[in-house]
Amino acid sequence: MNNTFMREVIKMSKVYKRSSHLLYTIGICVSLMIMISSIVILNALDDCGLMYTSGTSLKKLLMDQAAYDYSIWALSDKDGDYNEEFMNEKGCNIGIIETDNGNLGDLDLNDSSTYIYRNFDQELPAQYYMTNVYTSDDSEFYLSEKLYDFLFVNGNEVYNYDIEEYQPKDIKGIGYDMVGQKAYVWDGEEFIELNDTSYNYKASDDGGTYNTTNIYDRIWASQVPEDSNQHSFTAAADDKNQTSQEDDSSKEKNETNVITEDEKTSNEKIANEEPSNEKTANEENLNEKNEETDNSLQSEEIKDEEDQMLPAESIITTSGDAKILYIDGKAYPALGDDNSGYILELYGTESSGALSLSNVADLSDLHDQLGSEDLSVCTLDTVSSVMEYTMDSSYKQYTVITFPRPDQSRDSFFAQAQRYLGIIPVLHVALPLLMVISGILVLVLSILLVIRAGNYDDHGRLSTDILADFPIEVTFVIFGCVESLAIAVIHYSAGYDYNTSQYGLVVIGIGIFVGAYAGVLWAESIIINFKRKQLFRNTLCYKMLRAMARPLRRGIDSIKTVLASIKWGYRIAGMCLVIAFVEYMSIAVIDDKESLMLFWLLEKVVLAAIIIKVLKQYAKVKKAAVDMADGNMDVRVDTTKMLIDLEEHGQALNKIGSGLNTAVNERMKSERMKTELITNVSHDIKTPLTSVINYVDLLQKENFDNETARSYLEVLDRQAKRLKKLIEDLIEASKAASGSIKFNMESVNARVLLNQSVGEFEDRLQGSNITVVTQIPDRDVYVRADNRYLFRVLDNLMSNIVKYSQEGTRAYVELNEDGGIVRYTFKNISRDKLGISADELMERFVRGDMSRNTEGNGLGLSIARSLTESMGGKMELTVDGDLFKVDVTFPEVVKESVA
Repeated sequence: MNNTFMREVIKMSKVYKRSSHLLYTIGICVSLMIMISSIVILNALDDCGLMYTSGTSLKKLLMDQAAYDYSIWALSDKDGDYNEEFMNEKGCNIGIIETDNGNLGDLDLNDSSTYIYRNFDQELPAQYYMTNVYTSDDSEFYLSEKLYDFLFVNGNEVYNYDIEEYQPKDIKGIGYDMVGQKAYVWDGEEFIELNDTSYNYKASDDGGTYNTTNIYDRIWASQVPEDSNQHSFTAAADDKNQTSQEDDSSKEKNETNVITEDEKTSNEKIANEEPSNEKTANEENLNEKNEETDNSLQSEEIKDEEDQMLPAESIITTSGDAKILYIDGKAYPALGDDNSGYILELYGTESSGALSLSNVADLSDLHDQLGSEDLSVCTLDTVSSVMEYTMDSSYKQYTVITFPRPDQSRDSFFAQAQRYLGIIPVLHVALPLLMVISGILVLVLSILLVIRAGNYDDHGRLSTDILADFPIEVTFVIFGCVESLAIAVIHYSAGYDYNTSQYGLVVIGIGIFVGAYAGVLWAESIIINFKRKQLFRNTLCYKMLRAMARPLRRGIDSIKTVLASIKWGYRIAGMCLVIAFVEYMSIAVIDDKESLMLFWLLEKVVLAAIIIKVLKQYAKVKKAAVDMADGNMDVRVDTTKMLIDLEEHGQALNKIGSGLNTAVNERMKSERMKTELITNVSHDIKTPLTSVINYVDLLQKENFDNETARSYLEVLDRQAKRLKKLIEDLIEASKAASGSIKFNMESVNARVLLNQSVGEFEDRLQGSNITVVTQIPDRDVYVRADNRYLFRVLDNLMSNIVKYSQEGTRAYVELNEDGGIVRYTFKNISRDKLGISADELMERFVRGDMSRNTEGNGLGLSIARSLTESMGGKMELTVDGDLFKVDVTFPEVVKESVA
């Protein structure tokens, strides 16, 4: 019963968790929809000027908008009956007046002749509405029967496109007004103002460009009158200024610009004296100048010689080389010369160029005239043509008078304005409040969803969803696609096909909901990844970097291995860097270095990879050789994918290691066989030897009267026991060498054990007249060893002192502790000359006197060393003349660990 109840509770808990998550998500989406809708409507009201307007101002704004909407409807059918049927249906009286800039002047608004159209005959009431509307033949009208369409379009609108006409014109001359700082072009009929974006008067040391200068030389030459050499030069542009040269005051005013009578006579004389000459002196100077220009600008750009020569009458000079430029048959001075340091930069849509001031007319004297005229404005198309734009001739302004009829319909614009007058004040309060409340709900529900997202389940695992397992970039792309689709649906539904349809609102609501839901799911996946501490690790960038890090780490490890294994590794790397730097500096001075630099970089990357690979393989071979030299014959070189020479070297090392291993194994096998032979033979000898000893012992118990026989038995008994001792030593040495002895390792009191060993040999030492001097600490010192075998080691060393020490001398036995090491030291003076090294004395069956005339068998030291090393100690033998010294060391065991 209880189990069933608990299962139901758990089941209901899971259902509650799932439903609460769904409710949170839906709540966020709905609240977000309400908040977005409130913001959109608030912005729409604000754009229409309705948000912060109330009272009388609001009423006037609404009624003016209604009148404007009727005006749009009427003018949209100005070529017909001005939508008369629509006006009568809605109950609106309307009158249309064609005006100039909205100025009605003294027009009588009650006179029917004032209007080009009206649908009423009565006099205007006390309250009527007047609007001004601009239209042209190309105007586009957007009509709606709603006064305002806040969600989609701004109701009724008129859009005037292409109200300006563009006409291409060739430039016949160009001038600049230094007073007004404006440029003008002459199209052959009138002056046209040049748009400010089409030119720039600026300083320049380079002068004009050749092509632009050549073009304007031809333009000016084509404008020179036929009787130019009889034409007086003046800066004025009208006939009055041109005929006033005889006035003395005018001459003084234009002193620098007017040609004197003497100069005129001189020019006429030159023309009369040389009528057959096709070029004047001034033209020859110009040709020389053009030839110099051609040489500096490479003459291959000029098609032929004739193109660069101007007609004889093209240019008339005064004193000096100043140009005279003609516009409409009138002479103008040039603004400057080619070396003035200033140019007129021309910016055309098709071509641009720099024009020297020698080809720009000075229009400063026409400043007042040009400024007072309403000139057209043009934009530069090429350096020699412009696009002039003028107003569309069909573009007109209309003043529209409207007022409602008493029987207006419920859906008329004025009736809608009255209804809005009651609704908008409520929206002024409701919309901000609704926006704030929905925003708070979004915030609260988002916090609850954040807290719930990724909670731990009943098994202690962090819950997740499908999106959280995808990489962050993938979920972002999915979210972006869904959001884009939702926005596209909203945009399409907000189009003109649905702007009055309830289905459009439904589709827009669904689009907003889907977009919000997708955003919530994506945000939840981000939160879950953050809680799982894998926000960065669950990205494609991280995974790509991690995938790239593995080969990079292997490469770095390879470099470290090479540098650590090869003595010359750092030097090789340094030399490679120096060579690369020298190559880089050499390439840097080459003109076409971009392509070479890329090839050089790729070549260095490949070369570096090859060098690292070769050095890494060499490091393997070297390491194997060093390990073999240290005695490790099991090492092998992996020759897979190695270069041929290094592969052969590695294979040779592998063969050497295999051969040495074989030799060592054979030797060890031989040693084992020898040890086994000694052990087996010793066992076989030990059995009959025991019988011999026993029978000798029985014979000694018999009472022999023959002294000779008794002496023989004593010798037999002594040699049998010696043979027994030799066999026991052989067996023990064999076991120690083969490692077959099982040690009972324990903490041993080194001080007590040494005292016992010295005490065992006290009688024998006195019999040999050897004095033992001991140096043993008062405190206990412990080592870890087998008590029985450690005593055997000490016994062998003490026995060695008794057997081989010089009689009447002193022997020294010491026990020291230093730095965690316990050291036994045995020193004595040898009875016989030690003509052998310490290493040879440690070998089996070797005695110091090499004469075998003592009772020793040469196994004592060997057995002692084998036992010491098997128990983890170390035994060292030193021979200095007749001084014989043995050191046995073990690691000390502290007293606390003993307990």
